[in-house]
Amino acid sequence: MAGIAARREAIHPSVQRRSALQRLRGMNTIRAGAALLALAVVTACGTSSRPAQSSSTPAPSAASAAASPSPAPAPSSSPPASVRVSFAVRDVSFVSAQRGWVLGSGQLLTTDDGALSWTALPAPPAGVTHLRFATSSDGYAWSTDGALWLTTDGAASWQPGRLGQVLSLETASGWVWAIAGPQPYPDVWRAPVGGTVWTNLGVTPDRSATLLVHGPTAYVVGQEGAGPIAPSVEVYTGTQAGRHLAVPCPASLPVPSAELGASTDGSLVLICDVQGQPATYDRAYVSTDGGSSWTAITAPPAWSNGVTAITGKRFSWNGNVLVSSGGAWTAALAGPPGGFSLVGFETDQQGVALSTDGALWITRDGGSTWNRVSFAV
Repeated sequence: MAGIAARREAIHPSVQRRSALQRLRGMNTIRAGAALLALAVVTACGTSSRPAQSSSTPAPSAASAAASPSPAPAPSSSPPASVRVSFAVRDVSFVSAQRGWVLGSGQLLTTDDGALSWTALPAPPAGVTHLRFATSSDGYAWSTDGALWLTTDGAASWQPGRLGQVLSLETASGWVWAIAGPQPYPDVWRAPVGGTVWTNLGVTPDRSATLLVHGPTAYVVGQEGAGPIAPSVEVYTGTQAGRHLAVPCPASLPVPSAELGASTDGSLVLICDVQGQPATYDRAYVSTDGGSSWTAITAPPAWSNGVTAITGKRFSWNGNVLVSSGGAWTAALAGPPGGFSLVGFETDQQGVALSTDGALWITRDGGSTWNRVSFAV
């Protein structure tokens, strides 16, 4: 999540989701679904590719790959609504262990005491489904089929973020990264937090791609494509073109998706989901040098929707949240029907888990115990 680790200048988590890739800032998470750190899968089919290009622009025009028509002004002073007990979370973002936001049920709520209590804010721009804050003042809201909105005053007002068709967005270390533009070839974009001058870093791999951000580095994971094309990782630092990294997923087996997550200590965790085989065929790896080399570890016993880590522990989620301290995986949090869409940590102690039915859970002891968050007035 943006402030918490990927994702913590505030720690900012790295989150991703299979249905909506996103990340909590300050949380180290990988793909999940609607939020967090709301992370969206970019469908990028095909085998041809376009040459990458690097350019800076203060506001992409309609001809730009990620531009969208000028949206109508967003509401800037809608009165806060009463918080409903049945509040269903769509996305969540933290910039520290204390300060965070949740989006859902047409409302935007904030906490400054680590989710013990919540205050309703003015209504967010209509139709937004994803949320990511970089600081207590600077935040982003968007929907994948609409425009990007930016606030620089803590959600008191919103202005156009000058980017459209945003599939995923994450922030860390004073920068915001996004995958945006028309499919099947969306682009990778970068801008300073709070600004609307976006630099185009080139197209994503010509297959579905997900975004992971940790510190000053962004990782775009290209999934298996036609051919088949094996999963791979493009690493972006600064405004340079992506550096291509192969991943150790078995070449002899079909791997339609690879889950990549970042730990609070900066290491990477990779899970290769083998298609058409029991979970025992899946493979998992860890890297302590930014993906240049990988060491095999025990894979989760169930298909993974995402993976993240803290110092000494790794977490994978789908129907349940599973945890491993280096050996076997065990259930850390039993899931409701539909399971979980996102898990992310702001620190080695505090993290959140978002279920597909909109329930939010929090841990304050490194994932040993979890409590459901209440949004009652």
